[in-house]
Amino acid sequence: MPVKRRARALFVGTVIALTVALFSLEYTVQRGDTVSEIARDHGVSVSDVVEFNELANPDLIHPGDVLLIPGEDGSPEQVHVVTQGESLYRIAGAYGSSARDIAAANDLANPDLIRPGQELLIPATRKKSQGSGTGQGGGGDGSSGRSGRYHVVQRGETLDVIAGKYSGVSPDQIAAANGLVNGKVYTGTRLFLDGPAFVGSGSGGAGTYVVASGDRLADIAARYGTNISAIADMNGLSDVNLIRSGQTLKVPGGSGWVCPIEDGSYFNDWGFPRGGGRFHEGNDIFSTKGSPVRAPVSGTVELIQGTIGGLQFNLYGSDGIKYLGSHLDGAGKKGEVGAGDVIGYVGNSGNAAGTTPHLHFGMYRDGVAINPNPTLVANGC
Repeated sequence: MPVKRRARALFVGTVIALTVALFSLEYTVQRGDTVSEIARDHGVSVSDVVEFNELANPDLIHPGDVLLIPGEDGSPEQVHVVTQGESLYRIAGAYGSSARDIAAANDLANPDLIRPGQELLIPATRKKSQGSGTGQGGGGDGSSGRSGRYHVVQRGETLDVIAGKYSGVSPDQIAAANGLVNGKVYTGTRLFLDGPAFVGSGSGGAGTYVVASGDRLADIAARYGTNISAIADMNGLSDVNLIRSGQTLKVPGGSGWVCPIEDGSYFNDWGFPRGGGRFHEGNDIFSTKGSPVRAPVSGTVELIQGTIGGLQFNLYGSDGIKYLGSHLDGAGKKGEVGAGDVIGYVGNSGNAAGTTPHLHFGMYRDGVAINPNPTLVANGC
């Protein structure tokens, strides 16, 4: 595996800085301020301010202290562009909204009558709180669909220590539920104590690949977990050395799972804190602006334009997983796609404007967010 794909630790500082820049603001404590007044003035809860700043004693703040204030609770209005075959109920489910609310927001007399290309306003939704085995606040970002116990990591804790605080929970179970490959945890991150574990390996069938300048058939075969002769046979190539830039090749799916970004770099920032008591439900993959984003598996792609995610895709994969990619600079192929098709380009749209170009990459199984990290690692991304 290339060394540059393994040097993810170099991105820890970038990810943490990105987290702070995108989802919080700084407030300098003034004389006479209290945490409760600061929280009230910014429309957040006291517990959010305390947890976000790891305040051991919320009564001990001093003039000149700089506090990070989480972003506002809930999600903003978004605009969704209807694609072929979609229903209002499916769209509502993707946003955690209801068909009735979307119909009302768009003055739809008949919610069954929507058409491809139609732009729908998705009304703002409020964050739902989750229970915690520790009694601490800070629920999900409203998209995970996961319920049950979770734990926010405290300074100095390990998986063994965390598991010891709960009955019927093992370190391996927590690692699997959160997609932790090396068992390392970070202070302030949210860990689910149980839940689905998943490692994607492709879904078979065939995809397509557009040859880039300098590509060799051997490189393409390695990327898709297949061999040169299989691609040659599928495309009727008499000379495996004669492929040209811009040529579209069919590639056998086999057991391969295509990395969304070739040579992308990322750090496992699953569970990192976000504003408004939310936590990161995915991995941020960094690359050059305009780099192609490929479909990991075959499926159906729809495009969404939102305030937070900017231009993003939802890929309903043939493996039963929903893949989400945010902050795109441009759109690629939509509708029915094959594994390896270009479905977007890396950018920093939405609330990532002005930051290092990256793809927020998420995976959902039965509506529940799962950590992409094990799948990315297993497939050499």
